[in-house]
Amino acid sequence: MAESSPETLKTAVQALSRVHAVEGPPGENGLRTVWHMGTDGAELMSQVDSDGRVRRQELTLLEDHYMWASGEGVRTGRVESEGERARPAAAVVKADPQLVPHRLVRAAQAMGTYTGQDRYILHMQRVLALAREGLEMAGAGIILREAQRPSEPTLPSLEAPSPAPALAPAAPLRYVHGAPHPEEVTPPEARGSEGVIMLVVFGVGVVAGVLLLIWLL
Repeated sequence: MAESSPETLKTAVQALSRVHAVEGPPGENGLRTVWHMGTDGAELMSQVDSDGRVRRQELTLLEDHYMWASGEGVRTGRVESEGERARPAAAVVKADPQLVPHRLVRAAQAMGTYTGQDRYILHMQRVLALAREGLEMAGAGIILREAQRPSEPTLPSLEAPSPAPALAPAAPLRYVHGAPHPEEVTPPEARGSEGVIMLVVFGVGVVAGVLLLIWLL
């Protein structure tokens, strides 16, 4: 089955807004069923509790089907029919294994054109709009995480380092009888002039001491 155009979906929503809802008696679960049966392939089924709160809704837009339940979120599906298009109430719905984003966006855009005051249609409009916002936020988060993902670190080289060049063996030491040892440290050479200098310095100190003593007396 070919996919309906956005304009066709909008026309179906506008036709749905012109019908009068049909309300049934409470069922065994205590929920009342409210039907909006459009003439252009759109249908909305709502289940309401005794306090007037919507607990479950199913929307059919031509070949697409949408299910919402309190606490479960939105699911998508597809209407399967053979030959001439069957009424939504009599068609077989095949639920998608996972929510199909493209199908959800199509319904949210079509329902967004509704400007009436019917509380059940407004509720489904809001449900689809919130689900679409959740998809867009999730998609933006994925793009942001991809942009912020750090680059892959460079691994250190696994090649073994080149071995250091081998040192050449030292030449053997040769000892000559009577000659000094090659590694022997030569002691400092004593000089005779150093003793004379020390005696002169000592004499000068004695003379200076005597003169200082005479000056003090």
